Amino acid sequence: MDIHVINVNSDALKFITEALSKNPGMYPRIVLRSGGCAGNMLLLTLDTIYVGDIECSSNGITFVIEPVAEPYTEDITICVKPGLTPEILIHNNIKKTCRCGKSFKA
Repeated sequence: MDIHVINVNSDALKFITEALSKNPGMYPRIVLRSGGCAGNMLLLTLDTIYVGDIECSSNGITFVIEPVAEPYTEDITICVKPGLTPEILIHNNIKKTCRCGKSFKA
């Protein structure tokens, strides 16, 4: 895939920017994990860049995508789920998701 659309809402942008300022040299990395009610989830971690990772930019932030997650990141939205412990969620806008939107079927 050549084009990745990463939509980042304002709350998530603030959350990510703050995390990056406290962790110089790290990048927000999108990874694929099994789990959730629909089978797969995209997660956002702070990590270094690995060989084979795909780099893309959104809102002035360089994101890296692990190769196995790449097919599921064509059009994603990163947001913050409010609550006592805010949680970053990545919604895959092109795949069938579960009701809560955390996971999807490949």
